[in-house]
Amino acid sequence: MDNRLQQEFMPEEVIEEVRSRTDIVEIISEYVSLQRKGKNYLGLCPFHAEKTPSFTVTPEKQMFYCFGCNVGGNAFSFLMKKENWSFVESIQNLASRYGVSLPEKELSPREREANRRRQRFEEINELATGYFHDLLLNLPEGELGRLYFEKRGVDLDTMKSFRLGYAPDRWDGLLTYMLERGVQAHELAENGLALERGTQGKGGGYYDRFRNRVLFSILDRRNHTIGFGGRVLDDSLPKYLNSPETAFFNKGHHLYGMHRAHQGIREKGFALLVEGYMDVIALQKSGYPNAVASLGTALTREQAKLLRRYTQRVVLLYDSDEAGIQAALRGGEILRDAGIRLDVATLTGAKDPDEFLKRYGVEDFEKALSQVLTYVEFKYRTIVQETPPQTIQEKAELVVRLAPDILKVSSPIEREGYERFLSLELGLTLEAVQREIARLEQKKPKKEQLHEYSQQKQVSSGKNRDNIKDEIIYKEDTMPPSPTVYLGVYRTERLLLRLIIENISHLPRIKAKLGESFWKIPEHQQIFNYLNQEGKLPVHSDENVQSRLASLLLEELDISQTERLLDDCIKGILSTQAEERVEDLQARMATLEKSGDMAGAMALLKEIGERLKRGE
Repeated sequence: MDNRLQQEFMPEEVIEEVRSRTDIVEIISEYVSLQRKGKNYLGLCPFHAEKTPSFTVTPEKQMFYCFGCNVGGNAFSFLMKKENWSFVESIQNLASRYGVSLPEKELSPREREANRRRQRFEEINELATGYFHDLLLNLPEGELGRLYFEKRGVDLDTMKSFRLGYAPDRWDGLLTYMLERGVQAHELAENGLALERGTQGKGGGYYDRFRNRVLFSILDRRNHTIGFGGRVLDDSLPKYLNSPETAFFNKGHHLYGMHRAHQGIREKGFALLVEGYMDVIALQKSGYPNAVASLGTALTREQAKLLRRYTQRVVLLYDSDEAGIQAALRGGEILRDAGIRLDVATLTGAKDPDEFLKRYGVEDFEKALSQVLTYVEFKYRTIVQETPPQTIQEKAELVVRLAPDILKVSSPIEREGYERFLSLELGLTLEAVQREIARLEQKKPKKEQLHEYSQQKQVSSGKNRDNIKDEIIYKEDTMPPSPTVYLGVYRTERLLLRLIIENISHLPRIKAKLGESFWKIPEHQQIFNYLNQEGKLPVHSDENVQSRLASLLLEELDISQTERLLDDCIKGILSTQAEERVEDLQARMATLEKSGDMAGAMALLKEIGERLKRGE
């Protein structure tokens, strides 16, 4: 029976039933050591490194929030982030735990066939993994594979945890094994485990893709095999052979070692990105569970997005040869464009992390990690080593070459640091370097970046924009850029939304005065829409909405004088809207003046004056 489940087909009452039965303290206590403090529980945040607890769980509201990294939500969103589950998977697991029956979705014939094929893909890969793994660990044919891994320092526990295997030097080893278990040869070929002989030759038929190789199982976060990487034991070519692309496996969307590293990355606060499978195994075995590798290809944008889901910092540990340096430069650009802070570690005296650990040990490796170069510094050193700039023109060209990397930096302090670095290294004035980079910045279309000050002070009244410092606190990373939202407006919206959450009977009055689409912050609008339509808080799969909701509910606010606060909030928003209308009229008036339409400009000026007089 197919129990595939999707949020849009799951009744709201079922989600609510799962939520009401779930004990958030019980769930989070399995991952975090919590201590009771008044009505709440406190612990060290599992999503970023910290020494002083700032992670709060509130049983009364069934919410969590970290005041250090601003991540929050309910039990669903905690498991989604911690276990990398989808919203549906978190509901399924909690429903199973707390005894809630879930409905099944009626699939179309096409969906049923796609689901059947995926299940068959998983079954075949699991059977193949068992075959290769058992050969390596237990059978005489696997002796060559065992000797190889023993020589590389891989013990039995590591072989098991990474589900390593060995493919014998036979054309039909896997084929024979699978045929005995009801798997057809064409199914193996469809899933990348067998190849079809040329139809022109004698007999046709199929043969094993992997022969006389040690095998690295590529595992997803459920520990299920989705592909293989094979390495020869002699000098034959190709040295490495990976599973081909199939309907259910795309190399560019996965990273080797992620089945363990998704937890390690969050615990360490950064990812170690290396080139080889053995590098990942050696690093994870040595106490670096945050190590991952691309699957025999150059780093892709999809792999960078995958990393971005777990961390904002990556340390590159590519091989020290020319190919490794060029791969680091290319990968660095992709990670930079994904919004990831990138550092590069140089391992002298060894060609890769596996060799370095064996030769020098963990202590020296840790020292190398403490001496990383930023990507800009690494790129500069690499360019200068290849072609040292001699003339003023060559120095200017080098600044131009590094400018795109510096312009991607969001911190003004960090950006100036790079500009000072270039000025000192190249013997140029800081002002000249800054002018050159600023000139290049002006040539490019500006793209707004998300920047929000999440640590806000307590709001005791709804102040309008006039007596709040004009500090930009929220911009969307979209094109075209969204309007600026000011601190006073942001605080007013938060307070107003909190008042609605505390007493939903305020909704008709607010809608009568402000309408339904006045919110500047998208997450505020989404929460308001749900409250307006459903009359209760959203059990939402969107991480940003859940974090915003948690911060709203856990913020200590004095809302005892509800009526006065409600009036102040409404007046503040109306005042801001009036100012925006005047600003819009002023902009239109300036446009008319430039075009020579003085009569139209004077009419708008009169309208502005009347609005200001009426206090609109």
